[in-house]
Amino acid sequence: MKNAFLYKKGEEVQLPEMVALGCHLWPQAYPCHIVSRAGFYAVEDDGIYVCLEADEPSPRAVYTKRDDPVYNDSCMEFFFQAFADDERYINFEINPNGAYLCAIGQDRSDRIFLKDKSACIPSVSAQKSADGWSAVLYIPEQLVSDAYGREFSVSDAEYIRANFYKCGDAAAQPHYSSMFWVETEQPDYHRPEYFHKIFFTTKGTIDDDQ
Repeated sequence: MKNAFLYKKGEEVQLPEMVALGCHLWPQAYPCHIVSRAGFYAVEDDGIYVCLEADEPSPRAVYTKRDDPVYNDSCMEFFFQAFADDERYINFEINPNGAYLCAIGQDRSDRIFLKDKSACIPSVSAQKSADGWSAVLYIPEQLVSDAYGREFSVSDAEYIRANFYKCGDAAAQPHYSSMFWVETEQPDYHRPEYFHKIFFTTKGTIDDDQ
């Protein structure tokens, strides 16, 4: 994924193209691979919308509360760095119950829950079916602004740096995959050096060679 559509508020929105999380990470230790996909778009003066899908008919779904350790369940995740001149990044981790964890910091050990930074609440809706599960995450611009302590606007952001993940630390078959490669010896998604730029573009202006 190199680009994401940026819509004007009130404009008709089309569902984003779903891109496979095709990087099967640490396959020798964790041979299970769950087919999963992610896509997202943004709306001016509104925020970012992330769509997640996993072909996982019997997912582990134990946790039900905000900031529970949902990464132990079947989990899909979106990590992003909103500003090029700020090393902090936000992580959203979501399970099939729609329970989520979200925090900001520079690395794994330096995390502050977003509920301690903002009264603005993200929205997560999740659905389970016989074939798998999916979730839609809405991240208001105000939440990002509060987290960073500076104004964030998708219309002013040329791009964000991000990665999408699938995991299940305590699943019957632990598994790890991502959209962009993570080149570490052990499972570790808190590695922003492996984020990639995703450019915001208005419909009809995508340059595939960008």
